[in-house]
Amino acid sequence: MRIFTKLSAPLCLLFVFLCLKTAFSSSIHASSFSTTHRCSHEEALALLQFKTSFSINYTVPYSYCWGENYSKIESWKEGIDCCSWDGVSCDNVTGHVIALNLSCSFLYGTFPSNSTLFFLRNLQSLNLALNDFRLSKIPPEISQFTRLKHLDVSSSQFSGQVPREIAHLPKLVSLNLSSYFYDDSPELILETTTFRNLVHNLSEVRELVLRGVNMTSVNPRFFMNLSSSLTTLDLIESGLSGNFPNSIFRFPNLKNFYLSGNRNLTIDLPSSNWSSPLQQLYLGYMDCGRRLRESVGDLKSLQSLSLGCNLEGSIPASIGNLSQLTYLSLFYSNLSGQIPPSLANLTQLTSLFLSSNQFSGPILASICNLRQLTSLYLSSNNLRGQIPSSLANLTQLTFLDLYHNQFSGPIPASIGNLRQLTSLDLSSNNLSEQIPSSLANLTQLTSLDLSDNQFSGPIPASIGNLRQLTSLYLYYNNLIGQIPSLLANLTQLTFLDLSYNQFSGPIPASIGNLRQFTILYLDSNYLSGQIPSSLANLTQLRFLFLSHNLLNGTLPPWIFTLPLLEYLYLRHNQFQGLNS
Repeated sequence: MRIFTKLSAPLCLLFVFLCLKTAFSSSIHASSFSTTHRCSHEEALALLQFKTSFSINYTVPYSYCWGENYSKIESWKEGIDCCSWDGVSCDNVTGHVIALNLSCSFLYGTFPSNSTLFFLRNLQSLNLALNDFRLSKIPPEISQFTRLKHLDVSSSQFSGQVPREIAHLPKLVSLNLSSYFYDDSPELILETTTFRNLVHNLSEVRELVLRGVNMTSVNPRFFMNLSSSLTTLDLIESGLSGNFPNSIFRFPNLKNFYLSGNRNLTIDLPSSNWSSPLQQLYLGYMDCGRRLRESVGDLKSLQSLSLGCNLEGSIPASIGNLSQLTYLSLFYSNLSGQIPPSLANLTQLTSLFLSSNQFSGPILASICNLRQLTSLYLSSNNLRGQIPSSLANLTQLTFLDLYHNQFSGPIPASIGNLRQLTSLDLSSNNLSEQIPSSLANLTQLTSLDLSDNQFSGPIPASIGNLRQLTSLYLYYNNLIGQIPSLLANLTQLTFLDLSYNQFSGPIPASIGNLRQFTILYLDSNYLSGQIPSSLANLTQLRFLFLSHNLLNGTLPPWIFTLPLLEYLYLRHNQFQGLNS
């Protein structure tokens, strides 16, 4: 009241008018807001009828659903505004359904060509990914969605020819027909005419994902005519053959380009003028021309680079210019020479795969400076020298693979500092001396492979601390002494191979406590005594190799009745028959 006593009458009236106008407007707006968000009865009914077309099958394993464990359509109930249903989005003004996201909804059944879904004429986004439509054809009626901008039917078990009507969606900016499953995937076929019309009509397309779609009849030259707006092109394992135009590397907006797995396809890497926005480039298992050129260093925005091609020469030093790189794979590329010191510049790198090449020389200190690395794969090369103790700098490593090189000398004790390791493979080298007890610090290890080396001495008792181990490979070494009973601590172990060593003494009875065992190789040693009766507990055992030892006594009958045993090798021992 105090404010009104200080205002003149006209001002007071004006103030009241404004307050009433504001309140009235707010009331109208609230009323409009509450009504315009409700979808029409017809659209709600169409969605409910679509729901009845399918069952929900939670038994189908969808590994790409990232833990989602419910179907969105379970929230669809009559009498509830469909704009509030899971996966349904409506226009704020008209209330029309404009987006439908039913990915990972466990839908199971044949997709009808007369689906009531096609009544949703205002739909702008449709995502049916990761369901099971039982080898249905993609209905030609898809062309009725004339306003559609985003279409994703990936990994939904559609099959057969992609309908030519899909090219009649001129507003599409994103199209995903891919399949992320493998051998059991149905096949979508995209023929030349349909693809040519698709390229011609989709003048605004930015994302084109055709991974795993059969495009064997498509001439790669048609890709020259794609929209310059293109940001993502995924053609992995699409059956393309011939020469792919490398002008694709000069598309002004291209960020993600995936072409791997087209074994009969050739693309020449440009010597200059790459598309500078490129962030992801995957060209494995195909022909990429002769060399990886220095110009690759111009891709300053690149975050992931995978080139599993048959290249020649060495890694260009300019690769160290790719300061944004987090993933680098040059697996199986026939590259040679030393690993360049310029890799030390890739300080964001988390994964480095250089396996199956012809790299020589030592592991350089530059690699040991990549402190963000979680995966380092250098297997199947000609690397030599000692394993550097400075590898201990890579404290984030979870995978370290140096298999099949020519490393010599001992395992550095400092490797025990890599406490995040879950897999360590140093097999098929010339490593020697004793297995360091510091390996006991690697308590996250699930797989340890030190096979095919020249290690001597006993198995350190500290190995018994690696309680997460599921696989332990020590075969083809010069290890001696008794098999330590502390191996019984490794209760998760399913695979143990100690063959081709010089172990002596009895098989420890405590091994019978390792009830997860499926494979046990103890052959080609000097083990003696009888087969312990505790091995009868190994009811999951499929492979048991005890041949070429000094075992004696009679064979226990239970050994022939282990329920899952497929392979049993006992020859070249001193057994005296069957113990009845």
